[in-house]
Amino acid sequence: LREAMKLQTAEQTPLFDSVQCTYNVLEQRAGEALLEAHQAGLDIIIKEGLANGRIFNNESVTKYSTKLQCQPDQLALGCILAQPFEPRVLSGAVTESQLESNFKALQISEMLKEDQSLLKEIMESCLVPSVDYWSERSALAWN
Repeated sequence: LREAMKLQTAEQTPLFDSVQCTYNVLEQRAGEALLEAHQAGLDIIIKEGLANGRIFNNESVTKYSTKLQCQPDQLALGCILAQPFEPRVLSGAVTESQLESNFKALQISEMLKEDQSLLKEIMESCLVPSVDYWSERSALAWN
């Protein structure tokens, strides 16, 4: 990501005006670079916000979604939307009910923006080592 930000056109202007990156409550490694990209004026687009569905089986996500009386997808997407790099998030919703649930993440994100200590607590609790995240992801069965 940082190397891509250095690329320029022949006119010496930045080659990219947006970046797309995996980021979620489980895999947060790109967070610093995404903030740098945002501060450089790039639009941030997040993919795999629900970690290919793995957030639904994560104990910490379940614990905090129960505590905040929301669904796991709402918590996971809300945590991403509350990040200082102001991302757009590709939800991956394929049904109307999934989309309706995902929209409620906006309320969660606003609450977490107001309570940064809770956001930090949730993010730290859900984080898995990147090597474990990607190893598990590569073992997933794909449609």
